[in-house]
Amino acid sequence: MPIVAPFALVPVIPNLPFFYLCFRAYSHWKALAGSKHIEFLLKENLVAIKPSKILDELYLRNKVPLPNLKDLAHTTTSNSNILDDETMLLHISDGQEIASALNIPELQMELDRAVWQVENDLEAKRKLKEEEKRVRPAEEAKKK
Repeated sequence: MPIVAPFALVPVIPNLPFFYLCFRAYSHWKALAGSKHIEFLLKENLVAIKPSKILDELYLRNKVPLPNLKDLAHTTTSNSNILDDETMLLHISDGQEIASALNIPELQMELDRAVWQVENDLEAKRKLKEEEKRVRPAEEAKKK
């Protein structure tokens, strides 16, 4: 009897990894269904795209200097990128302002998360470019 007693407790202990994986699968399924719905709306031209004066005003407040794309078109070739360095149009502080202007409080958290992800991505790309610049002369010196 003492050997069998611990097995009686197994059904009482919840299977947490199973529930976690089920929740993740459900979340991914809902996201996939949402993306299919958006794809359907766009394919059937059911979305009317119109500019937002509120967002235009908020974006203009940042006054991020963007280069003139017409000038860049003359100096670049078809194989090169127009802009090597990406610029952030939104900052962490803009999330609260945009969410309150559009009267969507849930948007602040999503904007903060998006800005954080893009900032981390840009920082990783910047570090990778610096690493490539540092490694390239060393590789050329080895070849000589």
